[in-house]
Amino acid sequence: MRETRLPNLKGKLSRLGYKTPVLGLITTVGVIGLRLLGGFQTWELHLFDWLMRVRPSETTDPRIVIVGVHETDLEALNTAVLSDAVLAQLIEAVKQQNPSVIGLNLYRNLPYSTSPYSTDYERLNQVLSNTPNLIGVEKVVDGQVISSVAGNSVLTAADRVAASDVIADIDGRIRRGFLFPSADGDRILESLGYRVAYEFLAQKGIYPEPDQDILTLNGVRFPPIDAGSGGYVNADSGGYQILLNWRLAEPQFVTISATELLAGQVPPKAFEDCIFLIGSVQAADAGVFFTAYSNRAGQNLIPTHSIELHAVLASQIVSAVLDGRPVIKTVSEPIELLMIWGFANVGLLMSSKIRSDRRRFGQTVASVLGIGLASYGFLLLGWWLPSLPCAVAVVTAPLLLRLQKMYQLQSLSTLDDLTQLVNRRTFQEQLEQEWARALRSQTPLSLILCDVDYFKRYNDTYGHLQGDDCLRQVALALKQSVQRSSDVVARYGGEEFVILLPETQAHGAMQVARAIADNLDALAMGHVTSDVANHVTVSLGVTSVIPSSELSLDSLLDTADMGLYEAKRRGRNQIVLRLPWTVREG
Repeated sequence: MRETRLPNLKGKLSRLGYKTPVLGLITTVGVIGLRLLGGFQTWELHLFDWLMRVRPSETTDPRIVIVGVHETDLEALNTAVLSDAVLAQLIEAVKQQNPSVIGLNLYRNLPYSTSPYSTDYERLNQVLSNTPNLIGVEKVVDGQVISSVAGNSVLTAADRVAASDVIADIDGRIRRGFLFPSADGDRILESLGYRVAYEFLAQKGIYPEPDQDILTLNGVRFPPIDAGSGGYVNADSGGYQILLNWRLAEPQFVTISATELLAGQVPPKAFEDCIFLIGSVQAADAGVFFTAYSNRAGQNLIPTHSIELHAVLASQIVSAVLDGRPVIKTVSEPIELLMIWGFANVGLLMSSKIRSDRRRFGQTVASVLGIGLASYGFLLLGWWLPSLPCAVAVVTAPLLLRLQKMYQLQSLSTLDDLTQLVNRRTFQEQLEQEWARALRSQTPLSLILCDVDYFKRYNDTYGHLQGDDCLRQVALALKQSVQRSSDVVARYGGEEFVILLPETQAHGAMQVARAIADNLDALAMGHVTSDVANHVTVSLGVTSVIPSSELSLDSLLDTADMGLYEAKRRGRNQIVLRLPWTVREG
């Protein structure tokens, strides 16, 4: 009885509206699956870039000063690279500003002098040794373009080196910054941006809080991102990385050229207690990258130099701790899942409540815009939300609901509502198609008409609800009796059913008819008012023919009907094979 109860259960669930949460779940699983395959990653990253760029403008960070080495500086010095002597002079000039900390983003693990017998490198090392607030760099991570590079020996011995490494996304843009390129091992090295920020804050008595899984400075947490944070999919999450929070200002930082500083054009202590970062800003330099900030309105792509990346990281750490500037964070994966599922159900709810297609479209557009505005607002507060997957969910779920309703309407037009068999109109269409096909191919076509014996008595005895259940069980027995997908089982009307068997001869049709009778016997549905058995039985009329011009399609139905009449005349619960006259005469 389990199979017969299923349709009733489906009907009750349908009335309770179970399809809405199921479609919401299907939408959620589909969106999450597509996202895990990377289908949204590029679009989510670009949307993140756009939201970052349309935020309100900010003021230039006065705490960060970049000393940039331009092509014009090198031309004025008549050299391709800053020599050891010039670099020593430049550092001495920076020291005249009384900086809080100096970050030197130039590799100087080997001497570079105009003369092989020069002592300039020793002089440079002496300057480095006498500048305790200077942090140099080394490259920690081996890359495809640049291999690891050792730091200056003097600075390394004094533990005053940091990592210069940066990390790019799949589209080559920089959206993340290292706090530590490697977060484990015997030697954990900070990035230059974090190290100069750390030294700056340490002078103000602010240190990382101990016994914290997440870096915390003065109560401000800097959560690391992982391989699936935000819009990322299987991203390289090595070390300790955070999202970069660009300062929307023109310029972001005060920038001084090396020649200006060497020429004494900057008054001493003009930028006292600032973080000074020395590095190349040459267009042809290898450390040139594109970022979210590169696509500024009305301008071509503007590259960012590595020294500027370290400045951005240092600025956002210091600004977050001292000014309360937001740290960009991402929500956990379970919350992302709930958000996508929630918006899918919001889309379904709106679609089910609104009848007009125009209003439904307008509501969908409004929902997408609302998600965009909410994402923008939360980004201002420091949260990167999965806005694109949520927007896809709120659009896709109503489409699935619409498709489901279209399928339901199509099913209602082709299926009998009670038995879920093909209805009479659809059967007639398929019969005409199979007749035409059999006529062309000259293959046999068989038909079985089936009538439940004494069904009126059954209804009168057991009631109409039990009668409906009886018809459903008979329909199930019929479906179980055919073996091929091309066979058609239909409710012909009332308690009468019909089975169409393409490419089936008379003996094959008789086997199906006997299987029907056996299946009903096995069900043993009680029928105490039947004159032929104590359970429900059927009478069957069987016919088979190879269509020809001498026969009409109606003759097939008429012959099967005559077989059914003969089965009833013989006392019911019978199978009678009757063939058209032309077949008999043949």
